[in-house]
Amino acid sequence: MSNLNLIDQTCGERRSEQIVGISPALKSALAEVERVAPTDASVLLLGETGTGKELVARSIHNLSSRSEHPFVKLDCAAIPFDLLDSELFGHEKGAFPWAVAHRIGRFEMADGGTLFLDEIGDLPPALQPKLLRILQEQEFERPGSSQTHRVNVRLIAATHRDLMGMIRQGEFRSDLYYRLNGFPIKLPPLRERHEDIPLLVSHFVEMFSRRIGKQIHDIPAETLSAFTAHSWPGNVRELQNLIERALILSNDGVLPNLLSAMARKSTKVTALQSTSNGSRHAVIDSNTEALQSPLRITGGRLDTTEHLPNHKFESSGISTDLPIVFVVDDDVPALEFMKQIICREGWQPETFALAQEFFDWPRPHVSNCLVVNISPRDLSGLELQKRMVIERCETPIIFIADHGDVPTSVQAMKAGAVEFLIKPFTDDALFDAIREALKRSSIALDREAEMRLVRNSYASLSHRERQVMALVLSGLLNKQIGSELGISEITVKAHRGRVMQKMGAKSVVDLVRMATRLRSERALAGASQFGSPLPSPISGSPDRRISRSVSYSGPTLTAASGRS
Repeated sequence: MSNLNLIDQTCGERRSEQIVGISPALKSALAEVERVAPTDASVLLLGETGTGKELVARSIHNLSSRSEHPFVKLDCAAIPFDLLDSELFGHEKGAFPWAVAHRIGRFEMADGGTLFLDEIGDLPPALQPKLLRILQEQEFERPGSSQTHRVNVRLIAATHRDLMGMIRQGEFRSDLYYRLNGFPIKLPPLRERHEDIPLLVSHFVEMFSRRIGKQIHDIPAETLSAFTAHSWPGNVRELQNLIERALILSNDGVLPNLLSAMARKSTKVTALQSTSNGSRHAVIDSNTEALQSPLRITGGRLDTTEHLPNHKFESSGISTDLPIVFVVDDDVPALEFMKQIICREGWQPETFALAQEFFDWPRPHVSNCLVVNISPRDLSGLELQKRMVIERCETPIIFIADHGDVPTSVQAMKAGAVEFLIKPFTDDALFDAIREALKRSSIALDREAEMRLVRNSYASLSHRERQVMALVLSGLLNKQIGSELGISEITVKAHRGRVMQKMGAKSVVDLVRMATRLRSERALAGASQFGSPLPSPISGSPDRRISRSVSYSGPTLTAASGRS
């Protein structure tokens, strides 16, 4: 293992002890760090989550003339909106209801040094003008005071989001972007640094061996090959967490390959396809193929089968009777954490980095719910919620967010979300929200099963029985129905009895309730989903006579008059 010094100086000073690698992509980024560090230019670090943006920011500070002054950091996504103003600029006593004492903000803490604002793309629009002013003028007013304070701060900002796209959508100020973008540095993802993976593995093994007190004397070649072939969506942070878990699980001094273990758990897939002759089951076991081809392992999930219509996919190691908790979050450590506690509670987790992956997954016929980050990369949480309503997806949603946003949370709850959790949240808060969501899902599934039974019962009725049912619901007596349809009263009674029996109705009131539900479902889902017209419960007097055909538009039955 060798560490790449940020600047190759003979004296060995100012070296970055935690930036490990020899890849050309990393060397190129570090060369830009070397050029910009001695200046006071604002730096914008761009890169995916887990690429080491904070380490690079610290390196820029350490290599600058401000290294003897404070390096202050703030994660804009981790602070609730109501507190972010105070965190940045401080406040005077009494400025807010909770402001019981005077407080200085991060800008004053970093005076003379460097302020690192991580996830700048999550900065609320209301605070963007204030940040722009302090960058331009190096002065600000503390909330609760009209006194102007001057500071001398170098700003380094970082984000994994597409700021230009946010500008086009009106979510980020263009003038602030150009002020921040004084010297942009793009950090390469780990999948573009294959040469660095063995060095990083050795580095993390050594680091965690000291912390945990467990020695690793062998890193198998096949383990390193699997690590090198992996795509690492969580980048260096994902690799670091995986090595820590591997050290904890190791019992013989050999570093285990947890990627293969995760792949074996998720590669056996059961496909259920309906055919004209019935249903056939096909079990696809790809364990051997997964072990022979580590390049196909992505994110702990091995995709061996395309999503086909009318197919149901099941994880091999977990009972299909278990409730399923879907999690959509591109924060890999958070995803892994929630996956572990969901398993610990006895539920089945299915995790996705993108919302579209969740929509591509077949809908299960067991209790299920969705835990989703309010700002996934490909689709906003509220848009996802709207799409689920349009698709009539009976999956309750629990939103999680990196910072508080009262209007968004209110909008989500009004739209039917079960809960809106702000990070960091406790295990109990997540458990309670999931239990409530699964309870709602169970009720919805029971309602759906009952509705399916009503649909099947109605489909079993003959044409004449549907005519009789419609006229019964219109309030006519047997004699009147017989006169309208041109059949005897005894025949009407026989048809009416079969209708009640097939529909499982004990009274006309039950028939009205069933017909109302059928009509409501048809209105929501569209007429094309039903192969035959549905009856309409029409109130009417018993002595009402029908002198012409009972016609209907949409879900109402047509009963032609005349003898049959």
